[in-house]
Amino acid sequence: MTALSEIRHHPKPLTLAAYAAGNLDEARAVVIATHVSLCAACRLAARDYESIGAACLEAVDPVAMNASALDSFWARAGKQERAMAPASAIAANDFALDAAHPLASYLKDGLDAIEWRPVAPGLAQVVIPAEGYRPGVLRLLKVSPGVQIPRHTHGDEELTLILRGSYTDEVGDFARGDLADLDGEVLHAPLAVGDEPCICLIATSAPLRFRTIFGRLVQPFIGL
Repeated sequence: MTALSEIRHHPKPLTLAAYAAGNLDEARAVVIATHVSLCAACRLAARDYESIGAACLEAVDPVAMNASALDSFWARAGKQERAMAPASAIAANDFALDAAHPLASYLKDGLDAIEWRPVAPGLAQVVIPAEGYRPGVLRLLKVSPGVQIPRHTHGDEELTLILRGSYTDEVGDFARGDLADLDGEVLHAPLAVGDEPCICLIATSAPLRFRTIFGRLVQPFIGL
């Protein structure tokens, strides 16, 4: 897999462990899976968590299955649609398929083909259908250079992965591959820096809590 060598920000250990255990909803899992596909350190950590889970399962006393369990499995499996043919060797987005398959099915024509919806000066987004805590929980956000997101905290958890460009805030400097795993204790105002728009993949479990009047005014349009 292709990895980025200078990723400085990673998911929290508990978040990564939940991902490895399959306990994240679709929205958060897509964000973490994309980061893991780019980050060798987190990919190794996820495998370690999976190994721990496997060791725990081996220590559990076996329980007899219902006599009809196998028949029920095959009945359900037979109802599944036939898997589609594999995608091409190169995904239709910024990364090779082996490094970006978590996003390939969501961005079939790539970032450059997205029809962005402007929501404020220098700010545009696309909501991606995904199962999560609430509608519109997974989205792509594009922030023009020099534009700052109004200061806010979070009602709960927010995962933000940088796909292009960079931003800086009270937490630090974030560039491609970096992931911000934030909660309600973090107050920040991300500022897009550099010469290209900052494009982020974001999963939120609750609406943001803006601290400025402008932020509260645009929130109904942004949906964050």
